Amino acid sequence: MRTNVYLLSYAPLISILLFSTSLAIATTELALHWLDQVGVYDELLQLLTARDTKLVVWLGFLIVYFMIFSSLKLLSDTINQLGFAFFIKEQEGTTLGMLRPGSILLLVGGCVSFAFMTSFLHVGIVLLVSFFIYFIFYTVQISKMTSAAGAVGLIIFSFLAWGVLLAGLSWVGLTLFNSFGEAILFPS
Repeated sequence: MRTNVYLLSYAPLISILLFSTSLAIATTELALHWLDQVGVYDELLQLLTARDTKLVVWLGFLIVYFMIFSSLKLLSDTINQLGFAFFIKEQEGTTLGMLRPGSILLLVGGCVSFAFMTSFLHVGIVLLVSFFIYFIFYTVQISKMTSAAGAVGLIIFSFLAWGVLLAGLSWVGLTLFNSFGEAILFPS
């Protein structure tokens, strides 16, 4: 029986939705607890019901996590295909098709994250384990498609690209944090 080759094309979107939802639920619990500790939650209850407040906070976190994961997916695809252009020599473009079943691994991870949706730490661990398992799958598939030097080059390229990206984001974040701290502590 032949299956549709595009059947797995929705798996990344569904796994992004699953991880975003479970992380948003876990973060909502933490945020509402923090808002209650600082005394803002009672003020919010004067504007909205408890259910509506929880829904608004959850929806806000869901949108933020969805945007983060979607942008990471876009960057991942771009870095991956750029690495393929440098290190994999092929004419037909079948390499990406061989990696497509790996999205099922992240989809399963997204489903498992629902079992731990009340714990931010556990959802984060499930996410990291899913990424690690996908990395192993990716490495095995890449080693089948190219020479050892090409596979090592592609993996090093991916690590360097992500390292530069994360270092740049960290620098921007620390610069903003430093600027805000300076503005608060030493107002002009």
